[in-house]
Amino acid sequence: MSRRFRALALAAAPLPLLAAAAMAGTAAAQTQPLVSVPGNVSPALAHSQRDGAVDADTKMSVSVALKLRNSSELDKLIADVSNPRSPEHGKFITPAQFNDRFAPTQSTVDSVSSYLRGQGLAVTKVSENRQVVTASGTASQLQRAFATSLGRYTDTAQHRDFFANDSAPKLPANIAAAVQGVVGLDNHAVKHKNSVSQKKAAAPSGYNPTQLRGAYDTGSLGTGSGQSVALWEFDGYQASNIAAYDKQFSLSSSAPQTVSVDGANYDASPGDGQGEVELDIEIVHAMAPAASTYVYEAPNSDQGEVDMANQIASDNKVSVVSISWGSCEPDTTQAAITGTSNGIKQATAEGISFFAASGDDGSRDCTRSQTGSGVDAVDFPASDPNVTGVGGTHLSVSGNGYGSESAWNGSGGGTSTVFDAPSWQAGSNGKRTVPDVSSDADPNSGYAIYSGGSWQVYGGTSCAAPMWAGFAALYGAKLGAANQALYGLKGTGFHDVTSGSNGTFKAGQGYDQVTGWGSYDGAKLAAALKG
Repeated sequence: MSRRFRALALAAAPLPLLAAAAMAGTAAAQTQPLVSVPGNVSPALAHSQRDGAVDADTKMSVSVALKLRNSSELDKLIADVSNPRSPEHGKFITPAQFNDRFAPTQSTVDSVSSYLRGQGLAVTKVSENRQVVTASGTASQLQRAFATSLGRYTDTAQHRDFFANDSAPKLPANIAAAVQGVVGLDNHAVKHKNSVSQKKAAAPSGYNPTQLRGAYDTGSLGTGSGQSVALWEFDGYQASNIAAYDKQFSLSSSAPQTVSVDGANYDASPGDGQGEVELDIEIVHAMAPAASTYVYEAPNSDQGEVDMANQIASDNKVSVVSISWGSCEPDTTQAAITGTSNGIKQATAEGISFFAASGDDGSRDCTRSQTGSGVDAVDFPASDPNVTGVGGTHLSVSGNGYGSESAWNGSGGGTSTVFDAPSWQAGSNGKRTVPDVSSDADPNSGYAIYSGGSWQVYGGTSCAAPMWAGFAALYGAKLGAANQALYGLKGTGFHDVTSGSNGTFKAGQGYDQVTGWGSYDGAKLAAALKG
């Protein structure tokens, strides 16, 4: 029987027959030995007190992240299309091509979905790239489906409550073989914003668009017309604040467009991260006023971050993404990191570039988390090799031109404990180092931002990331995983920042773990990239 007629015959089968087939598949899975899915237990459990069990009737949702196919081939493709010296350079693929070659198969999705339904869970969504199956149910159903217990905990370091799975989830062997992570069994992880508000002012104070474009030499690069930038956010903004900024500086930017992830839309009532979102939008408008901006808003959780990465990749409507939020690497589960990184891999294969703030706590990114201020650590997603991590400097201008830069002591930088050093980076003891590049981030040489109905001065690497996203929009051509091209220039087109430190590391000639290769000289860097 041909495949077409087989499909038709299945579609025509009576519903009881289909139900019986699904039940048979579930029963077969349940007879298999259970296998642990590693990397799915919150590191916070090591310093938290268990206060009891999660109420059995509590409603919960999880994202079951599936393994990619042909991972080595995908890594090679990303390296080739992003390498200016490769004959495959710039031959980016479409979401449909990605799904055909690298996404989990539909039969894999169907098997996992059937198993979850067999455990009483509702499968509420499958991502367009088939990488994530979202399921919901009660705590009792989730505990049964993943063969673990769920506890209520108090983080004794951060003094806050959360829930988490007590042990790694377990699944029947054939289902576990397809699953790389179960994200959402704990709610400990909260992404922090990498911005610092210094002061409010009655009038604009801090660097304005003219000074920023002059200092970083982008005047000859146009306005970003025809380009689109995505902002990776966990809060909302007020359109009136963006309009006030644009009017003050005579920018002709179009209004940002909000894209909801997992039903999140904070714009009606933004929270504490409002200033973060608004500075991201306003800095992109300052540098590339004609570029379109899409504000992706997701729940502030590991699950929200995984789903956002995959939605940006599936939508494929932008050429660059700016990320100003992150989490300390040691505090993040491997399942959440890999789920997010796999979405980023797809996006870079499509030609989308990511620029992420490297953190505002110097070499010790876990200062504000449970791991503590005594541990050297870096921020994720900036530590992902397919993401360009952006550190911070103190900028001095000369009129409306470049004066000098030194390292900002808050610039996040160091060595990843998760990612190996890629081929284009020397690394440290075989591991990836951060940041890759930098830009102004010191609140003492901060940015004029209109937020919350008033002018404020903002700093932090949250400001440096959209500065680089703005440059990428002005450059105009897709870069994909930009690090390979940037490192290949060996400092050409950069302001090398050679003084200052972030704690453990010192700035120096060439690449360093405080400012990377340095900040951009827009005209020179664009010329160097075009070769």
